[in-house]
Amino acid sequence: MSQEKAREIIAQARYCTMATSVAGQPRVRPMKFVVTEDFKFWASTVDVSGKVSELQANPKVELDWVTPEGTELRVQGTADISGGREKKRKLFELHPGMRGLFADEDDPKLVHIEVVPVHARWKTRGFHDYEDIPLH
Repeated sequence: MSQEKAREIIAQARYCTMATSVAGQPRVRPMKFVVTEDFKFWASTVDVSGKVSELQANPKVELDWVTPEGTELRVQGTADISGGREKKRKLFELHPGMRGLFADEDDPKLVHIEVVPVHARWKTRGFHDYEDIPLH
């Protein structure tokens, strides 16, 4: 299955949950990620969020989208929060909803999150195996 299936699931699900791990304890929260042309996953957060220190300590994450029909997309990856002004500007284009949260790409509170996938898979509702999505 292609990366297009992942894009369809993301569009239908609209948001995902992101899991981090702190000292072996999972932490899960809803997030709005967008997918870039080169199949990376971008989101924003505020600089005082606990996510920032969690990702600095352990950048391994898992993202999970579920559509209303129960189709699921799971992406394991490594998060990078060092995105600069250009990536932040592009994120505003990809995710216009940020406009109510941050003034612009120069807002000092804005942290750009980029998840580079190492494994992606999907499945329809039910008890059966996931199907891998090629990353390249």
